[in-house]
Amino acid sequence: MTYDWGTDQPPHPHAANSAGHPDAEPGRLPEVQRLIEQGWELAPDAPMLAFLPAVWPAGLRTWVPDRSTRHEQRWTTDPATGESRSFTAQSSTTLIEEVENDIDALLAEAGILDRPRGRIWLLKPPVGFASLEAFLQHVGHQVDAAGINGELTEAYVAVTARCLTQSP
Repeated sequence: MTYDWGTDQPPHPHAANSAGHPDAEPGRLPEVQRLIEQGWELAPDAPMLAFLPAVWPAGLRTWVPDRSTRHEQRWTTDPATGESRSFTAQSSTTLIEEVENDIDALLAEAGILDRPRGRIWLLKPPVGFASLEAFLQHVGHQVDAAGINGELTEAYVAVTARCLTQSP
């Protein structure tokens, strides 16, 4: 099956006014917040759902350039006391690249290639669903009924795509 990442689809016009907040997480960027106010939802950031924009109807997906800052949890040990404590730090470019490569490898195992990087995807739920969460719950029920495990596989992607074309 061929998947459409919308590489010819320009970013949403709100991306043109994307100034300020250089240290913001994706959902806190002003352009993303404006789109959320208009009924768009951030695509889930779970690696196993990274394929969603590729199967989502073009009219129900949009994107803005990813200018967000990513953070990670780190641990340190106090040499004097031996106590460990966690802290949040900005993710390095190297770590972000490793995560992106891992996601691409996971997608490739499910037969999905050529994911464009550097995009924050936003989706609208398909007709008949009040939210992305409601749609994903529906997919979960369909996957369970088909006896497919809950991992990112070609079968899981196919059920999701079918659910999108057969919305209630």
